[in-house]
Amino acid sequence: MKWHLKHFAGKVLSGSRLYAASLRAKGVVVLFHRVDGRLAGNPLSCSEEEFRTWCTFFKDHFNVVGLGDFVRRLKAGASVGEHLCITFDDGYLDNYTAAAPELSRQGLPAAFFVSTGFIGSNTVPWWDRDLQTPPQWMSWDNVRELSGAGFEIGAHTINHVHMGKVPEAEAEREVLGSGTRLEAELGRKPEHFAYPYGSREHINAINHRVVRRAGFLSCFSAYGGLVSEGDDPLAIQRLPISPWHRSPSQLLTELVVEAYRPSHVPERFAA
Repeated sequence: MKWHLKHFAGKVLSGSRLYAASLRAKGVVVLFHRVDGRLAGNPLSCSEEEFRTWCTFFKDHFNVVGLGDFVRRLKAGASVGEHLCITFDDGYLDNYTAAAPELSRQGLPAAFFVSTGFIGSNTVPWWDRDLQTPPQWMSWDNVRELSGAGFEIGAHTINHVHMGKVPEAEAEREVLGSGTRLEAELGRKPEHFAYPYGSREHINAINHRVVRRAGFLSCFSAYGGLVSEGDDPLAIQRLPISPWHRSPSQLLTELVVEAYRPSHVPERFAA
């Protein structure tokens, strides 16, 4: 179905609230990276206006909750139906300057997964090498301010490594090292971990056991999907919001379609 047809169908679903029956037993965790209007069309970015629209949509159509509340519901075997969590990955400066102010203005909780080696650095990851302006990262003061404002901070390895390929010893250094640095900077151990890249090929059973041993309460992929009561908190699926999603109405149609598909978590993620 083309995006404009999905958009129209989503408008109908939204206006009639027919979507609610489909999502009564399904939770959603969405993923952003950057909020920067200068990067139109970049697959990891949305503009400030677009982000404002997304936040309003989430607030109007879901029970937006913090990651901790969402995970506690899963661990208790409670329903996460119609609950939604907002997350960010990597640690870009605009998470602090653009995203957090809009989230606060609308009274929405969110979680920020940071690659600790990027914070306060001049790192240019491979996916940003073609940008006209080098990426800017948050400082540790920025991260502490987000935490102090009530936003949750999670681990995302030190160097944003490919956890599906690195040896177990390196995975352990990356996972434990990022947690240790966050604890040192924020004064408390992070409870949540998100896989860098987060596609199925970026997750394997051996290195997923490293995450489990590290003691995190939850772990997140980034290849789409919804969350159901009884799902493993250490194998939670997330839905990236990208330029493909031209409107919240289009996304709403896709969520309803996804809700009727059989839930599937790859064995290597759940191992």
